[in-house]
Amino acid sequence: MRLSLSAKCILITGAFLFSSCATTKYSSDMKENNFANLRSGRPYTFKLKNSTVSKKMIFSNLTKDSIIGYSKSDNSTRIAIAKANVTESKDLKKATIQTAAIAIGAVGAAAIIISSSRATKNE
Repeated sequence: MRLSLSAKCILITGAFLFSSCATTKYSSDMKENNFANLRSGRPYTFKLKNSTVSKKMIFSNLTKDSIIGYSKSDNSTRIAIAKANVTESKDLKKATIQTAAIAIGAVGAAAIIISSSRATKNE
């Protein structure tokens, strides 16, 4: 079964669009938010309400109303963020792995498309 070059490009683009994301968004209603998916010892970026600055830290544990972690720098300063102020969390380890996977997939897809276009030109 042979697919045209444009059909292959559409399939590859669709695969990238439907790939999962490493970002979790939270609502303003605290009862709906589930912080249980945060894993201890992993690096996270937290976006806060009414702020353009995001907090980077290594997650440690949860308390009733805050998220506790440590800075990623050498001094390992303890950081506490109120759960009510968090709008989004991003697992930096998953994001790095996903970026690498997409890059490898794009290079592989490009190689397949180039080799298949050369094979059809020689016939």
